[in-house]
Amino acid sequence: MPDSQRNYLTVIVLLTISLLGLLYLGQSRGSAASEIGLQDIPYTIGEWHGHSLNVSEWTYAILETEDLLVREYTNPRGEKVWLAIVYCAGNRGAFHPPELCYLGGGNELLDKGVERIEIPGTGEDSYSIQANRLIVQDRAGKQVAWYWFTAAGRIVPSYLRQQCYIIWDELRRNRSGGTLVRISTRVTGDDLKEADARGKDFISQLLPVLKRHNL
Repeated sequence: MPDSQRNYLTVIVLLTISLLGLLYLGQSRGSAASEIGLQDIPYTIGEWHGHSLNVSEWTYAILETEDLLVREYTNPRGEKVWLAIVYCAGNRGAFHPPELCYLGGGNELLDKGVERIEIPGTGEDSYSIQANRLIVQDRAGKQVAWYWFTAAGRIVPSYLRQQCYIIWDELRRNRSGGTLVRISTRVTGDDLKEADARGKDFISQLLPVLKRHNL
């Protein structure tokens, strides 16, 4: 195929993708009515007991959705983790990679990667997910955070993949919501291994709960 014809086809494909994206955005911008009960997620998850944290009106305005859960969970040893879930069915602008929020708050991103987290079970009940892992330095010290996105029943670490799934569902007239799930915990005594173990322990108990709530 001549280069000129190949370039022409490339331009046509890119224009088609852009048009579909614009059509989707035109259909899906604006606040969507709440379609899922985030507050139904239990305050007791395994040995962890939680309470809700206040969310400012500014945060709701930035995320453009009322479906937001922010909680602090504590285990019997006094260790804490923080859970944040953002859900939206009609506005992709609600999803922001958390590192943007951390950096926007003047914190330093020390490390970022993707890791596989095993969710223990018996036989076919066990599975694993891929999650982003961040190490952030703020005024109070270091914290470790994990986050992932969901769309159309899939758990993915990539914001772009989530957006593609949501757009694909919209084009098929199969409207489905998506979530951003973030868990974070403080690093005490510069012991990253302890913080990692704490966060993954909570995640391993959280995932089955979210699955039961179709999150």
